[in-house]
Formats: sequence, structure tokens, C-alpha cells
Amino acid sequence: MAKGIREREFQNLLIQWSLPMGWTFTAGRALPRETTQTVLAGLLRDAIVQFNPGVIDGYDVDAVVEEITATVNAVEGGLVRANEQVLRLLRGHKEFRDADGAWHALKIIDFEDPTANTLVVSDEVTITVPGKTSRRFDLVYWVNGLPLVVVEVKSPTANSGWADAAREINDVYATEYPWFFTPNVFAVASDGLKLRFGAAGAPTNLWQPFRSTADDENLSGQTDVQRSVELLLNPATVLDMLANFALFDTSGGGVDTKYLPRYPQMEAAHLIHKRVLAGGRKGLIWHHQGSGKTLLMVFAASLLLADTRTESPTIILLSDRTQLVRQTSGVFTSAMGSAYFHQPATSQELRALLADDVRGVISTTVHKFADAGKNLSTRDNIIVLVDEAHRTQSARSASLAGQMRAALPRAKFFGMTGTPVRNLSTDTFALFGEETDPGRVLHRYSVSRSLLDGATVPVLLDPHPVAFDLDDQALQAEFDQFADDFDLDDPDRELLSRKFGRLTSVFANPDRIHAVCQDIVDHYLAGAYRNSLKAQVVAYNRELAVAYTDKINELLAGFEASQVLAEVGKHDRITAEVNISVSDAKGEDPAMRPFRLSEAEEEEQKRRFLTPDDPLCFLVVTAKLMTGFDAPNEGVLYLDKPLKAHTLFQTITRPNRTWVSPTGFVKTSGVIVDYIGLAEEVQRAVVDPTSPGTGKGGGFVTDLSELVDEFRTTFARIEDLLVDVDGLDLTVHGYESVRAINAFLDANPGTAEVFSKDYRLLARLYPLISTDKRVAKYRDGLGLFGSVYTTLFKRSSDEERKERLSELGPMVLEIINAHVHSFSVVATREEALILDAQGIAILKELMALVRPKPSKDGEDKRPPSAAEILDHIKAALEKGVEPGSAKYTALAERIKLLRDRIIQNSQDALEFLSEALRIARAIVNASKHPDEAVVLDDDHVGVLSRIIHDHAPPGLTITERNLAEEIDQVVTRTLAQTWDNADARNRGVRRATAAVFRKYLLKPVGEPYDSTVAYIEAHYLVD
Repeated sequence: MAKGIREREFQNLLIQWSLPMGWTFTAGRALPRETTQTVLAGLLRDAIVQFNPGVIDGYDVDAVVEEITATVNAVEGGLVRANEQVLRLLRGHKEFRDADGAWHALKIIDFEDPTANTLVVSDEVTITVPGKTSRRFDLVYWVNGLPLVVVEVKSPTANSGWADAAREINDVYATEYPWFFTPNVFAVASDGLKLRFGAAGAPTNLWQPFRSTADDENLSGQTDVQRSVELLLNPATVLDMLANFALFDTSGGGVDTKYLPRYPQMEAAHLIHKRVLAGGRKGLIWHHQGSGKTLLMVFAASLLLADTRTESPTIILLSDRTQLVRQTSGVFTSAMGSAYFHQPATSQELRALLADDVRGVISTTVHKFADAGKNLSTRDNIIVLVDEAHRTQSARSASLAGQMRAALPRAKFFGMTGTPVRNLSTDTFALFGEETDPGRVLHRYSVSRSLLDGATVPVLLDPHPVAFDLDDQALQAEFDQFADDFDLDDPDRELLSRKFGRLTSVFANPDRIHAVCQDIVDHYLAGAYRNSLKAQVVAYNRELAVAYTDKINELLAGFEASQVLAEVGKHDRITAEVNISVSDAKGEDPAMRPFRLSEAEEEEQKRRFLTPDDPLCFLVVTAKLMTGFDAPNEGVLYLDKPLKAHTLFQTITRPNRTWVSPTGFVKTSGVIVDYIGLAEEVQRAVVDPTSPGTGKGGGFVTDLSELVDEFRTTFARIEDLLVDVDGLDLTVHGYESVRAINAFLDANPGTAEVFSKDYRLLARLYPLISTDKRVAKYRDGLGLFGSVYTTLFKRSSDEERKERLSELGPMVLEIINAHVHSFSVVATREEALILDAQGIAILKELMALVRPKPSKDGEDKRPPSAAEILDHIKAALEKGVEPGSAKYTALAERIKLLRDRIIQNSQDALEFLSEALRIARAIVNASKHPDEAVVLDDDHVGVLSRIIHDHAPPGLTITERNLAEEIDQVVTRTLAQTWDNADARNRGVRRATAAVFRKYLLKPVGEPYDSTVAYIEAHYLVD
């Protein structure tokens, strides 16, 4: 895209790209319509006459056009329901009554020959009604006078992007003029560099790119946008989307929803449809885990059911779990009615449906085919779509899948998987793949494409190996003593040794359980919890899953966790729950029976886990919910169970779903915390064979160490950029530091752009690695850089500032907010203070201390300026305290800090006065009591800093003052709580102090801890 291209020029480019595809251009102002009209009535009338030659003579065509227009303009029940009704009409499913009283379905659009329709693209299309603000759509694509596509564009060089364009469609156009969108198939938003399409009104995280799996993955910028336009806005694609792929769930029981396909779903559904029509018997669809295979099955089923050439097929949606299409069953009932959608509750009911030759959709599990017998139905238009085809599908005749194939000998089978398996017992390729398909795969959607499209997010591997010491000789000696005490013979000794020498004994060690669960809680509260993400814990067995749940809940109820919850302010308490397989058989372990969940209880548990504000934050599992559980808000999975191959792959893809929180946080990655040391096994499990030459991990699993290295390199690059800034100290976040960097960036053209680019990279990386101790020392510098970054766009509009800041994420903003200063309005030191009643009272008290004699008139006519107040305080200091003394130096430094303070509003002025009054009182007290120490409220930090400095252990990675400040904050906050007695309060303070030391890998014993606690007990804990 040429630099400096304007929005209008980009609009013209889109029009130029559209013309070769069959669209004709008519300027918006030249359209045959009033600005209040949604439909181009003349073009619609011509199409109805053209496409219905056999019956149209019996109609009043103008009345038909009026009826269609009235349906378009009706939005009762909401936009989604209205959109569904209008698209049903456009598909030819609505009948109209002729002059003789007969009903006929009229053809509105020719889907077989898209070029037979009247195709118009218009720019600057105005819509208005009396009493509303007029709006103007950038581009509208009309088919037979109906606005099927609306496009909003932004300039490639503007601060706003495609997401702003999408929000404009949702929040302005579709909200103020919803009837213009009742015929809408999809809307398009583009900034010239990226293009996304989605259902009008859908959240922006559901807007998707539209590409082709046959194209180069590396297309970007204008080339990518042009290719997307050629693919998406081709009349054949628009009408295909309208006829076959725009599906709805308005059956009740939830929010009305419109589903649009991702391009790989559309491609794969067409390939399945084409193979069925050609008489093919099978096909393997290999799409990356988490990219929407269940919806692909729904789209494919809809396509097959709508085609009369399939002769009313039976579509079986097959899974190994009962909840497969519960979330999408409403699509079929909305489209076909409940009579055509079946969910048999038992094997007998399934067999009865097939024996009765039922048509439509059957959603079931493979387990219900047990003992189904042979030749239950011999029809060849039974199409079985198998979800997660690698798990229960086997060629062995005795298997469930084998029994299903024997019952349906002429059925067609299509397998959907992200992890095909080839081993001695199962070969997904041989079972579902046609030999004539490349690599026996009908359609591929690779890991790398999924990540580029934003269909899934990358997964970060964070190894947390659990180290332990094992003294073999001592252990053996203790075991022998135990065996001797109980007089065990050799066979008993051997049996006992084997039983308790297994891996289970290591995992079940109470110290290990505590260490792992403590790390889980600390890691979660430091990162994922702050962004409203949930967590899953995978334990070695059922007993350990229960033990982990109990230990995690114990730790979550502790003081350290409550401090984090209070700081975040979302919950008073959060919890963990276990989800394990427990049977109702007589032989079931009695200890496990209390954890058995009914189907309703499990659904309720999952609902609470999927609800961001619900306090259920951890699900602890061992086998259930490791696979097949779609939880987009799961941000981290704690893996403490050895796994291999496809089971490992399925497990570690749990956090790779996209998600946006209710507060706007965008999930950009998932995290796997690995306690087993599975790094190499993970890399083997996730290699993406769909992309030849792809390196380890297929680009979707990244070792956290790689991100830490990238963060350090980028940070060093910014340090090098600012090396010529005189006296720069990255631990000082005041106005002077920010001003010095800003002055340097202003004086050196191009440096601001380089700085901003690298800082945004740091801001994206930091939330992913914030819990890693290797980046703790960079936090101060990141806060300073963030302050600088916010000042670089201080002249931007509020919306632009909000958009830029939203890129940084809550965790980075938290750091910036601790240090950021707004410098856009700075009061001069000669400016008089404007005060409220409280400020005047403080000012009078202050003046009485530093200027005891009143003026000649008895009262000042105006409040003194900030500079005058400071001059009076300084004069009082020089008069009352011996110059050159330690006391003088400390108070003079306070005055200097106060002089550097920036006053922008009345609140700043009030805080300035309060601080000035504290210093003035200290000066008066110092002059009256020259032998006593001067203590201000925050002197504790300086003393604690000196204690830590004097006793600092080697390798301390945080400045003493930062540690002192955190201790002071934690202790002060703890003391503010209500305690039953002084002993309890003091214990709480010591626990809080110990927690801070542990956080920075300092032992809460010995020095500097002992001296710190001694000082706190002497100077904080005053009854």
C-alpha cells in the first residue's frame, strides 16, 4: 500500500478489484432510491419477473415487492431473528399468494448462475430517517436491489484499524439502522493492511480473515487484502454463503446466534459434499485442534441436506462424548424443525431410528452402536461425520467402530481430526483416507495457518521441573528395618518393594504435592487470574486429583492468596473442583464415590468454569476433560502427568482457543506449565506434518525461554537506543526521567517510531513471561518505558489513546499505572493554587506554621502560589535547623522533591498542600526538639531499604528500595485489617513479610529477614 493513501483511494481500489468479478459500479448518490429506503425496488421487481416466468403472470408484482420490503424493514425480535427470516425468504423458502389464492415459492435470487443476477457495488451510500443522524456506508454490494454486504474501510495510514471499522458497523450502523442489515449476509472491515468479515453485531473476536488454503501462507498487506476481496466478495462466494453457510440458532434457550464459516470450514464442507455426489465412500479432514471441527460438521451436514441430489440423506454426527453438538443442535432445529433432528437416548432408540429409515440429522455416540448387528440399514445415502476420528475409530470388527460399519455397510464415512493416529491398532489414514488423496487427506488446515488466521492462539511451554533428593541407601536401610520389625519374609518384602517403588509413590509424596500445588497457586494468581482466565490441572491419577484439589483449596484460603484477591478486587474467595471418572459399580473405590457427578452436575460445573466471574477457577482432572472440553477462557494448563503422542497433543491444545473477556482483555496465548519434563515429548507430539519442513512444535508450542530471550534482546535494544540520554536511571520513574527520554526522542528523527515498535513488542511479551523470575529485574525499566510510550501520543484523541493503551494488556498497564505521569497540562510554579474548603483549611494551618505573622490587612487577598509556599517552607528550614546537619539535608531533599511535583488539577493541589504541611510540621518539630529524630510517614521505606542493603545476599536481582516499598505496602495493608488481638495481628504481619521475601527468592530466615522483622515490630506494631 502506497504511503499516505487516503480512505477514499482505498475505497476506489476495492471497487476496481470488484469489477472483473461481475459487479458493476453505481455511485451511491446515483442509485434509484430515496435515502430512507433499504431496497432498490426497481431492481428487485425486475429480478422477480425474470426468475419466475411460469407463475409471475398471476401476481401483482408491485405488491410482492412491497411485501418483501416490509419483511426487510421489520426488526421485531432483534436483528438476528429478522436476518434469519429475510435470508430464508431470499433462499426461496417463503411462499406468496397469487391472484387465484394459490401459494408459490418465488425465486428472488439465481444461486445456480450468480452472473444472472443484477450485481451492483456502490460507494458512499447514505441512510437516514427523520429524527436520526444520517449515516453513510463506505461500500454496499447489492444483489437484485438487496444490500447483501456492507463494507467499512479505514485508511492504511490512520491510527484506527480494521477493528475500529468493525465496531463502527456494530455499534453505529447496525444499532441505529438495523433494518438495513436484515438482508445482510456478512459485513466486511478493512484498514488496507488487513481484512476481516463477520456477522453484523457479532463481537470483533469472531470476525475472521477469508483466504484459501491453496495460497501462500505468507501473503500480507495489500496483496493479502486484494486476494481476500477476490475470494470473499466474488458473487459466487457471497451467494454460496447466503444459500448454504449462513446458519442460525434461534430455537430458544440461549442468545440468538448467527454462524458464518471460516474459509477452511467452507472449503472442507464443499469437498465432502462433492465426494458424496461423486459416489465416494470416505475422506479424512485434518484441521488443527481448536479450529472449529464441530461447526465444520454442522456446515457439511446442512450443505448435504439442502441438496436434492443427495435424495434426503441421513446425516449421523458421531462422537465419543454425549455433548458433541449440544451447543449447535439449535442450528438444525432452527433450520429444519425438531422433527428432523434426533438425539437418541439409548442404543435401542438409535437402532429404531435407523431401522425406520429416518431422515435428517442423528447426533449420537459410537458407544450406542454396541451390539447393533449387521445390515441395520443398507442405504447408501447415510453419511457419517465422525468428530475426533482418531480416538474410538478402529478397523477391528469387534470394536465399536467395527460394529457401526457392519450395521451400516453402505454408509459413507468422513473423519474430522487434528491428531490422526497410525499405530498397530489404529490407522486413521487407512480407515478414512482415500488412496487417491494426497497423503490420504481430503482437506488440510495446518497449525501455522490456524495461528496466522487467529483461529487459535499459540501455546507457551513453561517447564517447572520438580527436583527432589533421593538417598537410595538410607531409603533401603529404612525399608529393611520396617520389614524386620514386621517380620516380613522375602516374597512379602519383594511385593511391598515393587508396590511402593513405583512412580505413584513419588507423585503421592506429601512434600511434592505441597510444592507443586504451591507453585500452581502462585503462578496462577500472578498471571492468568488477573486476566479472568481459568486453569486446568492434570494429575497423575484419581487419588492425586482429589489430593491436589484439597491442597489447592487450602492454599487459596491462605493469607497470601487473599492478599492477591483483595488487590484484584473480583472475588473474596476462589476455588478448585475435581472432575474424575467414578463409576456406580459395586467394585468402585468407596473413597471415590463422593466425587461422582451426574450429567447435570457436570454440565453445571463446566458452566461455572466457563463463566468469567464465577469463583470456580481450577478444574483438577486426570483423564476426563483433558480432551474434547472446549473452554476458550482456559488460559493455563498445569501438567503433572506423563503423556505421549496424540493424548499429549489433545491435552496441551486445551488452552489454544481464542477468547475475549467481558472487560475487553484479548487472550493472545495459552500456557502449559510442565512439572514432568515433557519438553521433548511435547515437541514430538505437536510437529505439524501438514506443513512439510516445519520445525519442532509446528509453530504453535513455544518454550518460554525463547520468549524470555526475545524480551531481553528487545529491552537491550531500547537501552542502546537511549544510551546518549544523560544520567538516565531505569529505576527512577519521575518526571525528569520521562522528560529526558522525550527530549531525546524529539531531537532525533525516527527514534520515537523505533522506540514505540520495540516497546509494543515488550508489552506483548511481558504478560506471557511475567511470572518468570528472569525478567523481574526489568519491571522498573518497563514501567519507565511505558510512561514514555503514553506521552508519545498525548495529543491523540481519547479514543485513539484508549485504543493504543488497550494493545498493552492489563498486566502491562498495571506496571505503567504505578509509575505513569500525565504531562499534557503542567501548572507553572508561579500559578496560584485554586482550592476547595478543605484545601483552604490546610493552607491556613500550613501558613500558621511557616509564616506565623499575619499580613497588615489581617488576611491574604489571594492564595499563595506553589513556589511561594515552598519558599516559605525553605526559609523556615534555614531558620530553624542547623544547615549542613543530616536532619537539614533530609528535609531539604523533601522540599526539593515537593518542588518537582507537578500540579494539574485541584486534587493535585490538595495533595501538594497535604505533603507540604507534613514537611512544615517536621521542620517546626525539628527546631523545637533538636535532639530528636525527624520521622515522616514514608521514612520506613528508607530505613528498610538501608537494612536490606546492609545485609543483601549475593545475586539480589531487585533494588533494595523496591523491596522495601513492597514490604511497607504489604505490612501497612495488613495492619489496616481488623484483628481480634495484637498477637494475631503481629503474626499476620510476619507472614506477610515472609511472603514478600519468598516472592523474591529470599529466605524468610536469617538476614536481612531478621533485622527487617525486628524493625517492623519496633516501629510499625504500635498498640
